[in-house]
Amino acid sequence: MGLDVYDDIERCMAGGWSDGLPVIPPYGSLVEAMLAAMGWDYTEVVGRLPEQSIEVHASHAAAAAVMAGCRFEYGPLLRALTLALLDPAFNLTGVEVTTGGASATVIVSGPAVDRYGFAHQANCLGANNRANATVGRFAQMVRYFCGRGGGSLESHGTMGHPGRLGFCVAEHPDTVWAPFHTQFGLPGPAPAVTVVSTEGPQSVNNHYAETGTAVLETIAATLANEGTTNFYWHTGGYLIVIGPEHMELIAREFSREQARQFVYERAVKPTDQLARIGRIPRSPRRASKVVPGTDRSPVGSPDDLHFIESGGAGGKFSAVIPRWVGSRTCVCRPVEDWPVTGQQAEDLIAPAPVQPAGG
Repeated sequence: MGLDVYDDIERCMAGGWSDGLPVIPPYGSLVEAMLAAMGWDYTEVVGRLPEQSIEVHASHAAAAAVMAGCRFEYGPLLRALTLALLDPAFNLTGVEVTTGGASATVIVSGPAVDRYGFAHQANCLGANNRANATVGRFAQMVRYFCGRGGGSLESHGTMGHPGRLGFCVAEHPDTVWAPFHTQFGLPGPAPAVTVVSTEGPQSVNNHYAETGTAVLETIAATLANEGTTNFYWHTGGYLIVIGPEHMELIAREFSREQARQFVYERAVKPTDQLARIGRIPRSPRRASKVVPGTDRSPVGSPDDLHFIESGGAGGKFSAVIPRWVGSRTCVCRPVEDWPVTGQQAEDLIAPAPVQPAGG
């Protein structure tokens, strides 16, 4: 790497074109190639943030993909992910500025997992793998750059979590239950990408359970810890990542729908106890449906629980990922092919050095 490229990286860092880590400078030729791979024109408007009167152009998304280190061949997936991130139902600005410190968490499922080389076994929630790392980082860059209104707003997360640098989970291509995206109406064979605003993951360890019932009881107890944000608000949900050894036990006794209902019924705490320790205010809002003297679930419906099959063999672990209470929608989109392939996009790169986009 020449010193001129290093200097460009430093200029990106100094100019705020970074998530805190070094980026690939968004040279014009690289952005143009990424645009071709994503199937968009440079000035095409791909989303709007009406509350801030902001239009997001395709060039913004392509530049973020380059800076994050994404391969051109990821273009169709990045296109679908961009549209999901900018869907008003996702509430991108809210995810960025909330005190809850949420991330834009990406789930890849179906044939897209193998097609783009996502890791889905060992360390599935933090894989040291290019596809997972760069696609997860891309989503956070879009959240960071666009959610702040180009810098006019500030992030207010009290704690945040490491997933705000990148959080991408890939489901096993071959699953016991139907693929993750079928929970949102897409057909099983479809390659899909989903974006969800979440807190950080919580490990579920049960090495000695002999039944699926015991595993699900442990998952329910983890989900219903007294500090979980949603006990009061009732507007979020949970992603439940089931490891293969836990899945083997659970599948012997439960369908996905049965497991969802089981966890919903057992993930409860006494409402009066929650009020005593300050998890519910003295004058709760009507929308939270607080009923003294009853058991309370942190979700309003079993439909707020979604399962992912992922992880490596060799340990009996699963994980619970709480969703942010300000965005109860999981935005799921199919990944469609586009005329320009990753290799064709690479062929568009000019061999001569160019200056960084924007001057």
